[in-house]
Amino acid sequence: MADARAITKTVRPPAGSVVRPTVNVRSGGQQSAGRLPRIARSAAFGVFFVSAIALTILGALLSFSSNDAQVSTAYIILQANMALIAVIAFYLGYRVRKTLFVPAERDSTPLLHRRFVAIFSLAALLPAIIIGAFSASLISQNVTGLFGSDVRENMESAKRILNDYVDQELSELAFDLRIVRQGLEERNFDISDRISLTAELQIVSRVRDLDAIILMREDGQVLAEAQGPRAPLFEVPRPELLKGINASKVEFLKNDQTNYLIALIRLDEESDILLYTGRLLRSSSQVLSNINGINTATARIDAFTASQSRMNRIFALTFVETALLLLMAATWLGLVLANRIIEPLSSLVTAAERVRAGDMSARVSVSGQWGEISDLGSAFNRMTQQLNSQRDALVREHDVSEQRRQFSEAVLSGVRAGVLGLTESGRITLINASAERLLGLSAEAALDRPIADLLPEFGPAFARARESVSNRAEDQIAYETQAGSINLDLRVASYRGARSDTGWVVTFDDMTRLVAAQRQSAWREVARRIAHEIKNPLTPIQLSAERLSRKYGPLLTEDRDVFDNCTQTIIRQVGSLERMVDAFSAFAQMPQPEFEPINLIDALADVLFEQGVAFPNIRFKRIGIWPETLPVRGDERLLTQALTNIYKNAAEAVLRDADQKYGTWVGEVETLVQDHGESLQIIIRDNGPGWPMADINRLLEPYVTTRDGGTGLGLPIVKRIVEDHAGTISLSARTDGQRGAQVSVSLQVDATQVLQEEAAE
Repeated sequence: MADARAITKTVRPPAGSVVRPTVNVRSGGQQSAGRLPRIARSAAFGVFFVSAIALTILGALLSFSSNDAQVSTAYIILQANMALIAVIAFYLGYRVRKTLFVPAERDSTPLLHRRFVAIFSLAALLPAIIIGAFSASLISQNVTGLFGSDVRENMESAKRILNDYVDQELSELAFDLRIVRQGLEERNFDISDRISLTAELQIVSRVRDLDAIILMREDGQVLAEAQGPRAPLFEVPRPELLKGINASKVEFLKNDQTNYLIALIRLDEESDILLYTGRLLRSSSQVLSNINGINTATARIDAFTASQSRMNRIFALTFVETALLLLMAATWLGLVLANRIIEPLSSLVTAAERVRAGDMSARVSVSGQWGEISDLGSAFNRMTQQLNSQRDALVREHDVSEQRRQFSEAVLSGVRAGVLGLTESGRITLINASAERLLGLSAEAALDRPIADLLPEFGPAFARARESVSNRAEDQIAYETQAGSINLDLRVASYRGARSDTGWVVTFDDMTRLVAAQRQSAWREVARRIAHEIKNPLTPIQLSAERLSRKYGPLLTEDRDVFDNCTQTIIRQVGSLERMVDAFSAFAQMPQPEFEPINLIDALADVLFEQGVAFPNIRFKRIGIWPETLPVRGDERLLTQALTNIYKNAAEAVLRDADQKYGTWVGEVETLVQDHGESLQIIIRDNGPGWPMADINRLLEPYVTTRDGGTGLGLPIVKRIVEDHAGTISLSARTDGQRGAQVSVSLQVDATQVLQEEAAE
């Protein structure tokens, strides 16, 4: 038995193998096969069961006798038989529990056995219940007939008389209450004179035959009282009841235990004084007669109940014992039949449970079975063999798919280009880390969103790809992020999955630096050519003007001032052009930085000192806590040039705004330095007019300026120097909410390492 109940451990077979051995599965029905015959062949069980049936029949027959002694004997027999049935039921229940309720560690639970037992039990119990209910109904009708109409009429008559009597007493008590209140109102007694008031109440109580008259306040305070010897102890009524009493209606209280009636009324509507009267019910011959009739009827009912209680108990015992015997017989029969019918089904259920748990090697034995049961077992064995083969194939496919997925994720996470996966309709299903970084989006915010709604800049390229025969499209777009505008090289292509469903892949690269570098390279070539073409004739023009002034100036007597003004204008404008040419040359021939360790704090201090001397009307302030030293690797000359240009632009903007609006006015330029470990940030802001926000992103491009006479090369030179140091520069309005412009410069502490890493990538 222990071997038959052993649990087969589920072992995952190696890929590609097919498990073919047949495993014979024994179920809970087979476990019970050895137990049920022992129950059926048990001599003790049969003797006890037959004895219980015989005692039940004997007790039922004796109970119909008119002899009280035989009826008593029947009652004793049935009681003893009930104990015997209890022993049989306990034994059978124990065996059923051992058979059906298999412990959890075994193979299966014989649910079908339970259902068979339940069906047979219901088949036995339902007729017994119906017969019992019918018999109980007949007995109830017989008992109802024994209650004659004279008993009911006497009881109803007693009730009517008692109610009439009580109503009469209440009416008289209410009448006396109003008479007492009227007398108190006519005499106009002083409420504070308790002695006189009490004496008056005692007189009135004797005259009106009242057992109690009490004057009290609404809160229960007694002002005066007169109580007779028969009156029960005075108890103050509930406060909510006292507050609801008015002067127009009498409120009644009853004490059923003492037959004491109480009436209350308010003296007047504006007073908080209540009048309380009480009277005991007075005896009456009519009432006593009805009470005797009720007692007589009660005695008859008691006598009938005493004679019938024993018969009712005998009937109940007989019915319960019969029902229990039927239930036990049905349970016994259900177990025997269920074991013969569902043994192969239980074996199949156990094997199916093993398959559900993952053991595809489970098989059922079909030898010795017949008919459809054998066919069902063979079909089950073929099914499990096929499932085993298919599972192995699925495991192999899953492993391959998982390896591909992990490889794809590794590739997507490592590339610098942004990648988006789209459904056929254009919903985003995949976004890699580079795409999140470039677009400033999170995966949670992007997934399952239409690309046309989330990224409208990508919409035209996606639409062209869908309309194209090749299902491909390319585009270069400007995408706005929180950090500014970036240039993206966009490519859209379709793919076809294993199920012939079409999807889309969108890849894009950040071309901002490349575009900016190409643009600056083009502008540097333009600047070099302009400088070359302009600088060559400038020197002869200036020399000619100076020579004219020296040679012909002294000879002129008329219009000498006009001649001098013209020559000086030529010389002055030539000087302006030379300075512009020098700026073009500086932009066109930007030197490469020479990196060396420098202290950026010292460089900032020198620049601030120089600008303070150059612009005495401007306060150059340090804000925040500056570190004492800030070592970086960079070109000190170029960084100083860039910082000087930024401070010079800020100071000139502040002074120009002051001259236009406020006359003589002292402006401010603030500097904040933030050390972030591997990087640092320098924030310079002024209180001038601020940047033109419409063209703020173009101010870093060459030849874009908003100042009269400006070349538009200062900020591009600053940007080039900062980018050569692996940094970034951004223009914005002041972030503290005040009026003015702000320039943020971010630099790397070790620019050479960052530049080498970028070059390697």
